[in-house]
Amino acid sequence: MAQRLTAGVGHDGDILNRYETIRDYSRMMQHYARAGDWDRLLEMQTAYVGAMEALAEAEQQGTLSAGATDHKIGLIGEIRGAESEVRECLDRRMSELSRHMANSRHRHLAARAYETQGRA
Repeated sequence: MAQRLTAGVGHDGDILNRYETIRDYSRMMQHYARAGDWDRLLEMQTAYVGAMEALAEAEQQGTLSAGATDHKIGLIGEIRGAESEVRECLDRRMSELSRHMANSRHRHLAARAYETQGRA
């Protein structure tokens, strides 16, 4: 995982650490998506969603300082970039699976047509 950039404890440090964890998860998901490791991607997604839920709860506890807010914005940009690439990989995979299913259906229909002709 990436090195933590936050220093100190308290609300700012806790929130930024949570964002950094989510950023790390999104990077791992990006790696798995690029590699086509869909099982690992799904496993990581479970941890990612849990971290997002925990972050949402923690953020309700107060506001961040200006410096922490700037760092948070940078982390959100990194997370969004990784998520975007994961979506692109998933879209390509869905297109690939759709093509395979369409080809399989066409082969099945052709085989049935030949069976029917053979009986006539």
